[in-house]
Amino acid sequence: MAKLVDALDLGSSAARRGGSSPFTRTFYKQKFMNITQEPNGKLQAIIHISLKKEDYIENVNKTLKDYRKKANMPGFRPGMVPMGMIKKMYGQQVTADEVNKAVSEALNGFIDENKINALGYPLPNMEKTKPVDFTSEEALDFFFDIGIAPEFEVDLEKEGFEVPYYKIEVTDKEVENALNDVKVRFGEEEHPEKAEEGDGVQGKFVQLDGEGNVVEGGVEHDGYFRIEDLKLKTIQKKFYGKSAGAVVTFNPMNAFKDEAKVKALLGEEVDEEALKADYQFTIAEVIRHKEAELNEETFKKVYPSDDLKTIEEFKARIKKDLEEHYAKDSDRQFTGDVITRLIEESNIELPDDFLKRWLLDSNQGKITKEQLDVQYDSYAKTFKWQLVEDKLRARFGEQLTVDNEAIRDKVRAYFQVQGKENSNPQIEQIVDQILSNKEEGQKIYSELLDEKLSAVFKENVKRKEETVTPEKFGEIVQKVNA
Repeated sequence: MAKLVDALDLGSSAARRGGSSPFTRTFYKQKFMNITQEPNGKLQAIIHISLKKEDYIENVNKTLKDYRKKANMPGFRPGMVPMGMIKKMYGQQVTADEVNKAVSEALNGFIDENKINALGYPLPNMEKTKPVDFTSEEALDFFFDIGIAPEFEVDLEKEGFEVPYYKIEVTDKEVENALNDVKVRFGEEEHPEKAEEGDGVQGKFVQLDGEGNVVEGGVEHDGYFRIEDLKLKTIQKKFYGKSAGAVVTFNPMNAFKDEAKVKALLGEEVDEEALKADYQFTIAEVIRHKEAELNEETFKKVYPSDDLKTIEEFKARIKKDLEEHYAKDSDRQFTGDVITRLIEESNIELPDDFLKRWLLDSNQGKITKEQLDVQYDSYAKTFKWQLVEDKLRARFGEQLTVDNEAIRDKVRAYFQVQGKENSNPQIEQIVDQILSNKEEGQKIYSELLDEKLSAVFKENVKRKEETVTPEKFGEIVQKVNA
């Protein structure tokens, strides 16, 4: 029976969600085999398919005739092999294949015709299904367990349904921090002869032993650091006034007091002994970052499409950027909070026992029963959200539809030059190449759907607005996601 079950086409959309399949519908209407459904606990049922020989024998004989036409056996002319020999050689397998097809199509057709909102896909009930005897003239009986989606309502406008919306305040301090970042990012790099306060040095670390000698086969690694990052003032002073070629001996761990920083300078694979050792550092060059002036030239580098003249206009533009960035964060959190509330208030029950079986079956080799027991609550939340999402799609239709062209437009926008039409004739090939990665396509789809969900929620869900600082918002997000 295992081979028969493995071959069944139970993963179709019709089996999963009761979707329509024209071929299945026609098959089901033409066949009159006995198919029944009986409840098996809350939100679970057993579908019983009783298959008579006349339900599949016609197709078996047709397939065997095709085999005979193509058979090429010694002692017989092509197409003239006795049917008895063909049946002996292929009859069992052909019968199994045709029974598989008949059962699968009947199962999908039954779910489709009866508009059963099935969860996952049907699973063979091996306790009730007896071993198959294809030579029997009696009916072949197959039993399948199904999980059924619960009935519930989703009402975005119901009384008392109100969700916080956090408006993140852009402070003067953040604008000043952004200005300082612009000064550094768009500044120039100079190479003075001697190091001064605020400079950085590029050079080579060489490991020393306890007597100050170079360790043969020891750590040698190039690195860059800012002198002010050295926590010990006495070590900082060793670098001031030094030029390229100068050698400074010091202990990096004592000087930086930051293991991650030291490993980045000496190499991530450095062992404990080498991590604590002294090093000689030979300066290759002194690097000084000269901050950019906040003038029209810099403004144009940051915002090429804007005509900004004054520092006040530049600050206002930065503030607008920060507000737009924070608005996206607010929208994401609002969307997540609405989803959580909808799941909670819908009081959705699930056929947990069936879904655990289905998850193990559909993720064979990827998850154990023990892991599933620990993670099931997370899976259940995902199932519940999918059911809520189905309700929302049924109500809002196009507002929650993401088609293929929208996904392609999103990718095209990556290559769009601001203010200009992208006429690159190869752009569609690039889009095709990116979307050939299914994970990338799914990621873009999810982003677009999130945007649409956010718009629907903002339009239909009552919001309780609260202005918070970025720090406070971070605390809220951390608490909610804990």
